Amino acid sequence: TETEIARIPIGPGWPHEVAVSPDGRLALTAEYGQDDPGRRLVVMDIAKAEVLGTIDMGPGSKPHDSVFLPDNRHAVVTLETQDLLAIVDVATLSVVRTYPIGDAAREGHMIFLSPDGSQVYVGGRLGEGTVSVVYLDDDRDPVVIQTGRGAEAITVTPDGHNVWVINQDDNTISIIDPDTLIIRETFEAATQPRRLANLPGGRMAVVYGNRETVGIRIYDTETRAVLAELPIPGDEVGAGGFCFFAIENIGFVSTRLDGRILVYDFSDPEKAPRTLVTGHATPDGMAWSPLRVDVFGR
Repeated sequence: TETEIARIPIGPGWPHEVAVSPDGRLALTAEYGQDDPGRRLVVMDIAKAEVLGTIDMGPGSKPHDSVFLPDNRHAVVTLETQDLLAIVDVATLSVVRTYPIGDAAREGHMIFLSPDGSQVYVGGRLGEGTVSVVYLDDDRDPVVIQTGRGAEAITVTPDGHNVWVINQDDNTISIIDPDTLIIRETFEAATQPRRLANLPGGRMAVVYGNRETVGIRIYDTETRAVLAELPIPGDEVGAGGFCFFAIENIGFVSTRLDGRILVYDFSDPEKAPRTLVTGHATPDGMAWSPLRVDVFGR
């Protein structure tokens, strides 16, 4: 219906990113903060469209990206200013454990959970740019891999054979072997790649751009060939950054500067995107749940 059906106040902290539990019942967002670092994770009931509680991550922790573990009860979150990864229990609203992300890592920002749920890949975007591999089930030090400046968004291909890492400030993408943790390849990408998502048929969509050039590039994950270049319409949309995710062939792009959410059908690259939202207050992270928000029945 293209209609906003709920909006949940979460407090004064500027929220960044959002994660949904595998069963679609719960959502997490972090109070990232603006002038002062945030410190809380906010736990929300999706069907009821309400806050269930908050988890205090500690003063100045600046939580950012989070992802649920397969049990629907626990989640991992980056504590950006402390170079830590934390496991939280959303039922008891408590911090279970923290993990270092390694001495060479700086400002762990984006994360991705390995397919078996035992490892977390953390992008450290400061300094030379790194990916830390944090082992949740083993008492061992993280492995830190230098990939490129501005290492940020990460994903694993559906077959589990390759880890893709965007090096935003180097305009490159690195491919890591998840078994040996050796970089297989680093190749040139479009200007300032920002987010990426797997698509059906062995394809990878990468959103990129700055004030001068913006768009979506679709790669063949085996050959790295560029299969399509899709424009992101609008004036200076790249100046405020993007967030992006995809469900099968449907991609959602938020353009923070001008407050839009665009919807792409990647099964038809020639098809122009439709506009789902305009005039939103700085749309950022997005996620999807199969549950309907039960506002019409109340």
